Amino acid sequence: MMKPEKYIEMLIQIEAAENCFRDMRISAARYQAEADRAARKARAFEHKIVRLQRQLEEMEEEGMQ
Repeated sequence: MMKPEKYIEMLIQIEAAENCFRDMRISAARYQAEADRAARKARAFEHKIVRLQRQLEEMEEEGMQ
């Protein structure tokens, strides 16, 4: 039979581990959200680059005519 002190100690350890697990999941979700925002910004810059390249090509073509 387990001693009451040992049982209580194990319950406390389990609760602490569950709290750490929850905190880590929250932290991971926060970092994922930041990564998603950064990826959207990167795609926006990529589209801007393509748009500017097209404008440059059009200007070059107009200059050659």
